[in-house]
Amino acid sequence: MPERIVVLKFGSSVLRSHADLPGVVHEIYRWYRDGASVIAVVSAIGGATEQLIQQSRELFPTPEPWATAELLATGERTSAALLGITLDRAGIPARVVNPREIGLEVKGHPLDGEPFAINTKHVRELLAEFPVLVVPGFFGTDAFGRTQLLGRGGSDLTAVFLAVSLGAERCRLQKDVDGVYESDPAVENSHPRRFTALNYADALKVAGKLIQPKAVAFLQNHQARAEVAALVLGYQSVVYGGHTELAHSVPAPPRNVVILGLGTVGYGVYQRLLSFPEHFRMVGALVRDRAKYEDAGVPPELLHTTRETLRALRPTLVIDALPGVEPSGSLLESYLAQGIDVVSANKAVIADRGVALGRAAQTSGATLRYAAAVGGSTPMLERVSGANERGEMESIAAVLNGTCNFVLDRCAEGAGLENAVAEARRCGFAEADPSDDLSGRDAERKLKILAWQGFDAALDKVALQSLTEHVAQQAWDAARAGTKLRQVARISRKESRITAAVEFERVDPRSLFGALAGEWNGMEVRYTSGKMVVVRGRGAGRWPTAEAAMADIFDVIRARARLT
Repeated sequence: MPERIVVLKFGSSVLRSHADLPGVVHEIYRWYRDGASVIAVVSAIGGATEQLIQQSRELFPTPEPWATAELLATGERTSAALLGITLDRAGIPARVVNPREIGLEVKGHPLDGEPFAINTKHVRELLAEFPVLVVPGFFGTDAFGRTQLLGRGGSDLTAVFLAVSLGAERCRLQKDVDGVYESDPAVENSHPRRFTALNYADALKVAGKLIQPKAVAFLQNHQARAEVAALVLGYQSVVYGGHTELAHSVPAPPRNVVILGLGTVGYGVYQRLLSFPEHFRMVGALVRDRAKYEDAGVPPELLHTTRETLRALRPTLVIDALPGVEPSGSLLESYLAQGIDVVSANKAVIADRGVALGRAAQTSGATLRYAAAVGGSTPMLERVSGANERGEMESIAAVLNGTCNFVLDRCAEGAGLENAVAEARRCGFAEADPSDDLSGRDAERKLKILAWQGFDAALDKVALQSLTEHVAQQAWDAARAGTKLRQVARISRKESRITAAVEFERVDPRSLFGALAGEWNGMEVRYTSGKMVVVRGRGAGRWPTAEAAMADIFDVIRARARLT
């Protein structure tokens, strides 16, 4: 059963169009990688509800209430489905659920009802299997199974009702402003102050347009609390039963960003950063081919082909998306020595120079993050870094290379190794030169990073087994025997001795590793206490890896904000 539950509500002011879905994914991933189970409650995408109301009134000025409820609920159903697809693209295991499926019952007027029951047992069962649930807000069903709405702004009520019913750790209402203000901050020259906290009465007075009054009344009736915040920020306005307080802090200015490499991952990060101009200002990118990126629409003044021209820039954040140990190693060491924060998706440089780079960051007070170097959007490093909270770590077992997954599955179906690798290239799961994947070196690098993060140990020797024609034949033989062959990376510690290997193993098709396909990765961490932590997700590709990098980036800006 989930230990921590966070309920996040995303209204139409945040979901203004389909283009806003990736930003919502960032917020969900933030809490998921922190170890929480997430329930994402969504409203219809901006303007959809008004369009549906207009369509119904064009047919008849006073449309029948139950039919109207059924029609208007399609807006929330659509946004929930689209968010589920976007989460899958980012490699985050999620399930879209219908309010009827989780027993969310409503009574009262068909267009303005009140929630009164939910099957919490089934919700917890779903969360035990899927770390993220997407729930369309604004409606539930009555005792006869009919769709019934919760009134305008009803997704707020859905969220607080779920949070209270499930005993959630937090309920966070995501808005297009960073909290509740004394008056509308969009009014020119008004300069209102932001509340850090509001009691229920004050929330009803000043936040009526921002939070559904029925949701505030529900919180008051249950002496519960909810947060009002903008995406990715580390602060909020809390609605609760305490004292009303005003904030004194000023939002931090945008960070000046340099990206090293605009390949598959780097360009994905670049695109996402442009969506948050209030947080980031692009000042440069290191590339090989200026013309290629000018043709893609990158402003020419941002493009640099030599390290020398980069030195004139003054970044406050550097994102490393280059391959290989150099030039990343030298550049990152220089930036960190200057106290400049670094986020890296480069597994080669972190595996080879991670300890030295960590020392440089510690000396200067800079931050070094590298979650995207291992597992894509699968939060592997985050899980092993929590070892001290769970007791001493005993072992790690992980599938770390999606190329091998894909090739082994094709070989199990009868393809030869060469043809399977060629197909992996065509599908985007293998590089032009897949030798690092097939030899085990890619998994070895990731295993070294996991060892450093989880065991505070440098792996000098890792036993490697390559994917050869002989192994490909073993994949075929395993399939005939009802099993699957997987490349499994393992680290174990007995007393003070640590052993590590990357080898091929037969696994049950129904097991965590057996169920992984394509670029999906998975990991099991065992502790001496007997506890086991399991995590899975997409381990490669532009969007999963960019998602992990963006999560590190936002962690850096939130950490800096706390220091100022």
